[in-house]
Amino acid sequence: VRLLTPAAAPTGGLPSITSGGIVSASAFGQFTSIAPGSWIEIYGSNLAADTRSWGGGDFNGVNAPTSLDGTTVTIGGQPAFLDYISPGQVVAQVPSGVPTGQQAVIATTPAGASAPYTIAVNATQAGLLAPSSFSVGGQQYVVALFSDGATYVLPPGAIAGVPSRRARAGDAITLYGIGFGPVTPNIPAGQVVQQSSALTLPFNLSFGPTQASVTYAGLAPNAVGLFQFNVVVPSVSANDAVPLTFTLGGVSGTQTLYIAVQ
Repeated sequence: VRLLTPAAAPTGGLPSITSGGIVSASAFGQFTSIAPGSWIEIYGSNLAADTRSWGGGDFNGVNAPTSLDGTTVTIGGQPAFLDYISPGQVVAQVPSGVPTGQQAVIATTPAGASAPYTIAVNATQAGLLAPSSFSVGGQQYVVALFSDGATYVLPPGAIAGVPSRRARAGDAITLYGIGFGPVTPNIPAGQVVQQSSALTLPFNLSFGPTQASVTYAGLAPNAVGLFQFNVVVPSVSANDAVPLTFTLGGVSGTQTLYIAVQ
């Protein structure tokens, strides 16, 4: 009779979250506090046995996975949704029902659970997509796409290999964000968005002192936890670095962002 081979003991030791090692997604402001529904980056050691992003087979219908290859994360005791795992970094979406205030984040692998990491959870932690690759000459540009879905609002040639032109008054452009709070109808975290929605909180966007017309402000269809803002460029003075600001529920966003207008 052949005996079953015992499973190998997990290697690498217990998962550990680095001090200061949880931020909201770095391309969306990299804040040290988080919010229900927002995307976060968790840094540490032994967080996973391998490195990969989620795939279609990891989803249950429209529901994103809460476990990838034995790695799980809880926030305030609730399972987070996992987009990416590696030994040193996990990218997760905060569940919708996590209460505000100080909450514990715990990463677990087959080797065991990390020590709890305490982080502040706010009702919103709004950030627009503005990765470091869009920092040009010391100015952080927001990612804004023209309606062709391929050309970006930037000074022409500002970033090698990125098709770009300045925006003109009346142009329709699209921006993206995370952490902007609940929407109507309610679409919980961890779901591929199947329909249009609208932010519950009032949202305003300005180019310099001039408020823009926002024709859509809600979750992006066919994505998970990504907000989409369709905007009509207002008439403002031509400048390659027009300040772009927003308010959410009357509170100003904290990013310093620019956009190019001719």
